[in-house]
Amino acid sequence: MCQKHRTALIEPHNVGRMDSFYTTLLFWDCECEGDYIHSCTEEVCPVCKAIHEESPDARVDEVFRSKGLDKRLVAALEALCEDVCPDSNMVNVPF
Repeated sequence: MCQKHRTALIEPHNVGRMDSFYTTLLFWDCECEGDYIHSCTEEVCPVCKAIHEESPDARVDEVFRSKGLDKRLVAALEALCEDVCPDSNMVNVPF
């Protein structure tokens, strides 16, 4: 259950560059072509068998574009984005 040992729930990458982005440890990416984002409460992808602890954190913008994720975690991420990166357009989620 959300066991990666870090303190930041949202982590910036490439700050100050045009290709900047944010990741979150609330979700992670598996090796699947589609539906590759999982909540931090899932330890293993049932399709490709990727393991959470060995997989990268998900990009925040990709989480917001995904469907079928834990709505409570997505809502928590949305609230965090409003505090951490209020100038970002990531929070204006069209669903």
